[in-house]
Amino acid sequence: MQAVEPRLFRKACQARDLAAAFYLFNPRVTLIDVGWRIEESQGGQISQDLAVRVHVHRKPRGPVLEAFAERHPGLMIDKNRIAFPVDIVEASYPLQWYWDPVQPPPRGRIFTVLQGGISISNEWLYNYGTLGGLVEDRETGEKMILGNWHVLAGSAYAPRGLGIYQPGRADGGSFQHTIAYLERHAMNQGLDAAVAKLTGARSTINNQLDVGRVSGETLPTLGMKVVKSGRGSSVTRGMIDGVEGEYPIRYGGLPRKIKHVHRVVPLTSTDEASRGGDSGSWWLEQDTKKAVALHFAGFDSPETALAMAMPPVLDALNVNIVTEVEPVGVTPVPGMEPIRI
Repeated sequence: MQAVEPRLFRKACQARDLAAAFYLFNPRVTLIDVGWRIEESQGGQISQDLAVRVHVHRKPRGPVLEAFAERHPGLMIDKNRIAFPVDIVEASYPLQWYWDPVQPPPRGRIFTVLQGGISISNEWLYNYGTLGGLVEDRETGEKMILGNWHVLAGSAYAPRGLGIYQPGRADGGSFQHTIAYLERHAMNQGLDAAVAKLTGARSTINNQLDVGRVSGETLPTLGMKVVKSGRGSSVTRGMIDGVEGEYPIRYGGLPRKIKHVHRVVPLTSTDEASRGGDSGSWWLEQDTKKAVALHFAGFDSPETALAMAMPPVLDALNVNIVTEVEPVGVTPVPGMEPIRI
């Protein structure tokens, strides 16, 4: 894929802001981003044409569209209101925490050395997501794990100090498997992200299971090839075809939005991008293994994944990615060690 001319990209982002102001909280809309137009007449192939993309749950066509427009004029997307080419994309993107009442796979077991790509949950919710990776506080140097708000907290009432289990509760985790305590989150900054302070009960390593160590972070870009390690789908690969999106969500009963959303599509039509249980995993640039985005949602038809750009996530949480290669022994925090039973 060819690089996008910077001035054209800036114009597209300005048009995306306008589209979001008009339509982000339209009940049909699931995402608004900037990306390549998808050619339905060519089997969903990605073109080289940049567009503001308005993603919707259902995309009526032909006579059905005419009938829909007549019955629901207030739900229609008027492309003429947006000063840029617009593509209407049919796709939904549910959050990807998960619970499946079957025997946990290898990634759902207890790991004596914590690393990215394994099962995790908080003590309140009976489910599992993915441990993203190891970070450190920019001011104190304290070691933490970084993942999704909806995995590590999952409630507006989740208190600082909420226990984090590895494996997650739906994989058999319980109080004796507490490895961290919720420290802070970034939902109030439009990011489904949180960090939890490690207890010191287990060592940690800067590694993504079956992928390798993380070498740092960088901004995701259109056309970038990426790879992730997740509890639900193990190792998957893809390409970023949409950037800087806004994702509507209800939080605390009020409409909110998740910012800096990037869309990942598989490299081939037979590949998988993500699966339930992958929430919290890190997408890495395939060649450099730099972290580019924090995964939080996805869809099976078409197969897609959504993730938030990693640099804004790190800034919002005031943390840096730990780049040590060898296992890191964490000094237990007094009064925070889980009781062994």
